Amino acid sequence: MSSYNENLHSSVISSLNTQELELQSVEGKLEASMLSLYYAQGARITTAEEVEITTAKYAFEKKIHEEAIIDSDVSTNVLKSANNAKEYSAKSVSNTAVAAANVQIAANAILKLASDAGSIFSIINAADFDTDIYAQSNKAYVLMNDTAYAAEKASQDSMEASALIAEVTTNTLADKATVTDTSVKDLLSVVTKQFDATTTLLSTQSAALATSNTKEKQAEGVLEDYSVGYNATEEAYNLNNSELNLDLKVAIPITIGDHNSYTVSFNNYKSAFNVKSADGKDKPIGYPVQNYYIMLVENSKSGTFSMNDAEGIVTQGDAKRYVEITPNTSNTNGIIQKIYTSGKKTLEKPVLQDSEGKSLELGKEYVVFVLVTFTTAYKRIINTFDDYLSAPSKMFLIQNQLNAVNADALQQPTGNQIINFGILENPAYLTNSQGVETLSNIQYRCVFLPNNTDLVRGLLTAEELKYIDEEVKDRVQLEKLYAEKIAVVKSQIAALKNEATAEKVEQPTLKNVKGTTAKKTSKANTAGITIAERMALLNIQLEILEKELVVVKENKGHLQPGFFFNLTTAEQIPAGSYTLADKGKDTLIAYLLSEIDDINEKLGEDNLNKLNTSILALVKNKSTSDDTEKFIQKVITSIENTIKEVLNTTLKSLLNDFGQLVKDLIQLSKGYTFYSKQVTLAAETTDNFGNRLINGNAYIPAIVSITNNPDETVNAQFINALSDFQHTAQFIYNDPYASKDTIVSYPKQTTLNQS
Repeated sequence: MSSYNENLHSSVISSLNTQELELQSVEGKLEASMLSLYYAQGARITTAEEVEITTAKYAFEKKIHEEAIIDSDVSTNVLKSANNAKEYSAKSVSNTAVAAANVQIAANAILKLASDAGSIFSIINAADFDTDIYAQSNKAYVLMNDTAYAAEKASQDSMEASALIAEVTTNTLADKATVTDTSVKDLLSVVTKQFDATTTLLSTQSAALATSNTKEKQAEGVLEDYSVGYNATEEAYNLNNSELNLDLKVAIPITIGDHNSYTVSFNNYKSAFNVKSADGKDKPIGYPVQNYYIMLVENSKSGTFSMNDAEGIVTQGDAKRYVEITPNTSNTNGIIQKIYTSGKKTLEKPVLQDSEGKSLELGKEYVVFVLVTFTTAYKRIINTFDDYLSAPSKMFLIQNQLNAVNADALQQPTGNQIINFGILENPAYLTNSQGVETLSNIQYRCVFLPNNTDLVRGLLTAEELKYIDEEVKDRVQLEKLYAEKIAVVKSQIAALKNEATAEKVEQPTLKNVKGTTAKKTSKANTAGITIAERMALLNIQLEILEKELVVVKENKGHLQPGFFFNLTTAEQIPAGSYTLADKGKDTLIAYLLSEIDDINEKLGEDNLNKLNTSILALVKNKSTSDDTEKFIQKVITSIENTIKEVLNTTLKSLLNDFGQLVKDLIQLSKGYTFYSKQVTLAAETTDNFGNRLINGNAYIPAIVSITNNPDETVNAQFINALSDFQHTAQFIYNDPYASKDTIVSYPKQTTLNQS
């Protein structure tokens, strides 16, 4: 290679490497800014929750303080009354005793007079009986006796009054009133201090809330800045790659479980000279390229991979280490080559090992080079016999995709505070190297997202959330994902049409590559399915995918819970802020029946008769001895008939339910296993920010499917998944230890649909 070409090639590689490193750096900063925004919003929501709790405490303590003031006033009055009673009671005792003594003296005098009157009456009775003086003295005698009796009675009453008044314990009453008043005053002092402290705390928290709002807005701005920077850097890299490196790209399928292939695409090498020969005839197809050679290289060794290494691989003729492509009419507009990670290599199915002859490993970083060899005639024209080696493609890696929990499968908490859900997962992901199932290899972490508009007020608006979602979502557009799925289904339909004369077709299986991958263990993978049945399934899947794509394009907004949250942030939630799901009790049949019940409920009574009730009967009547393959196909056939009658004439909300049921059946046919899970709410359960759940508040459960293997090289083989929390129904948390009077009643919220 000439020094000019060497320098040019070196400059291209250096430029692309620099931009890719910059892209990775900006992407790292972008992810860091996501977490910063998440934690800033967490601090904002946590402070808001603290304000909410303190406000409730303030209201309670305010009532207590008011009652304490009233009680203090009452105790003051009681003490004053008791002291008055003590003072006047003492005076009453003295006065009553004096009055009793005086009455006794008067009574004694009256008794003496009565005695004298009696003596006089006796003398007159003896001397002047029945005379006028006798009558007068008799009358005086009677009156005197009555007076003496009244005097004796008055003397007795005064004595008793003196005794009774002396028995009144006003001193004890006054002492107790004094103690009570002191206690009430002390209570008022404590309540006042507590109320003042709560008032100060509420003021401090309100100020902290304002500060956290400011920090959250700053984090929003940083995230948006890095989003713009990432897009600009990515655009610059793509532009340079397109102009200087044949637009060499590697596309990784992101369909769940589809990790057994990747696609390499690049533009044709174009000659810098006239494409016409001297006699005016067109140059051969693909001129001036004789062959293209695709080579796989570990990313760590891409910096030292050179032209000599590439030519040496081709010279050795080891066809496993490169894919050879000869220009022809089918690739005049560019080369698109699907390469499989394992299996037997054929012209239709190239399996590429790396440059050292090693099989591709899941979770390891790779790049792709393209060696372009020119025709001898062209080399003579340009007077050099050098070939062309592209710069490395952007780094890529292939991983297993975990399954996400269906949002509709998350049931509302039952009376014993348990959330049940089911998940279909590849059983090979849950086994160790000896093939023994180890459920701890994958964890299903339940996080509870606060869904309270009062708490998130002042955070991102709906428009801001939509903008950030579009900017920071995984670098693959959702539309591209559906386009990829649709293309795969269409290619499968085309292949089946070409094999229409065959009686049976083998179900596609997940091939093994080096690492933790799916294993061909399911009977459904080995049993035969007729082409007609397979075509029916694929046509249903294609129809649903195309309609889902329309819905996705129409509605991409962030619906709930009102703050930024995605898989990147969910993976970083520390222990203590999520609840691990335990083994549940549901069965596969119950899981499928719940999906069918959802469809029935949304159909309504008017459309219920349109639903082929045989679907329900098939599931309910399935016995353990029934062939799984035939059972699945019966259900699929019933669904196909139902979709034709109902799907195009009813609400779009049915689309997701039908689609999910079909997806589940497809995964079952590929050997996926149903796992029942449950999450138990306890008094110490926390939300995603680590705060204990608040009684009466609304929360959205989200499930993170995440690998938890001690060996990080194994974890690198998997892509984690997050349930669709934006379309998951909320629930109201009822603290079992809280007073029933404090539970807030919220209106029931149904599951949100993309339609």
